[in-house]
Amino acid sequence: MDAPDPAARREFFLVDEAGPHSRPQPRAETRAKLMLTLSMWGASSALFTLGMILQRSHMAFEAALLRIAMSVCGIAICYGLHRLLRRLSHRSFRTRAIAVSAVAPFLAETYAWANYFAFAALYGRTARFVVVDWNDAMYVLSMWTWFFIAWTGLYLAIEYNFDARHEAQRSAELRGMAHVAKLKALSSQINPHFLFNSLNSISALILDGRGAEAERMLARLSIFFRSTLAIDPLIDVPLEQEFELHRRYLAIEQMRYPDLAVEILLPEELRRATVPALIIQPLVENAVKHGVAKSRPPTRLSITAERVGESLSILVIDSGNPEIERKASGPEGIGTANVRQRLAEYFGDAQSLTLTPGRGWFEARVTMPLAFAR
Repeated sequence: MDAPDPAARREFFLVDEAGPHSRPQPRAETRAKLMLTLSMWGASSALFTLGMILQRSHMAFEAALLRIAMSVCGIAICYGLHRLLRRLSHRSFRTRAIAVSAVAPFLAETYAWANYFAFAALYGRTARFVVVDWNDAMYVLSMWTWFFIAWTGLYLAIEYNFDARHEAQRSAELRGMAHVAKLKALSSQINPHFLFNSLNSISALILDGRGAEAERMLARLSIFFRSTLAIDPLIDVPLEQEFELHRRYLAIEQMRYPDLAVEILLPEELRRATVPALIIQPLVENAVKHGVAKSRPPTRLSITAERVGESLSILVIDSGNPEIERKASGPEGIGTANVRQRLAEYFGDAQSLTLTPGRGWFEARVTMPLAFAR
């Protein structure tokens, strides 16, 4: 059996001849344009028929049927206008308006003559291509010209309404794509930055003659990266998974700094809370780089999660020499700026990153809306 012709399933007023830069025409727009056309011609036919009934014409029924037939012809003319406007859909409004203004009088004249001959035949009058009453002729021509122009105006109003919807939807999609692209760019800075710091740690072990420890550290680093590379940076992860990754990272750093004490506190109620993947990784790295590495042993680093109302706070605190006053002045590094940008992209104004220095310690607090995995 032959496959059905796709053209047979096309709706009236749905053409594929739009300009090269025009948008597709949705079915809702097609229905709106079709209803506009049927409504205008239906109202015109009804008004003329009502006039004939009020005049008590003896052929009112036959005239009504003929008026319906002429309305079908008018709908066909509107379809031609529709095709013209769709072909010019990529042009400016001015171009389309000029085109319709130029074509409308000819269409009105054609329809007026067709209407004249049809009703002349109905009433048995002799029809000739001769204007008997110029005033009446100009009235009829003007009436139908403005009818087609009014139809075109309403047609374009419908089209521009759907254009506005389409542009709003497209703008939202582009904003979403830009948002995702920015998050990917920010997330891509995390692993290279961490890798650089980790390789520096391994290099330091080798230079210190601790080859066996460097080998074990490299093996742990490999396992850690296998875990992190499996994470999609654009999705949220449970807080317990986020903390487990940092536990592995700090286990690697403890091989370089055996005196480093690590404390990770995660309340049971917050284990299923969700956070952007690796959101505090740069803060933990900074704590090791600027705190642990520059302090006399023993040193301590803690990661704590706590609930504050409807918000989640994660604290990263490192402590070392109590006689040294830590400072947070100066330009922020890549890691801290990365965290700020990612938080802003994810949560807007409903987040914060606070850096608090003290004597021998430094605290970084991340606050974000509290949400749980489903």
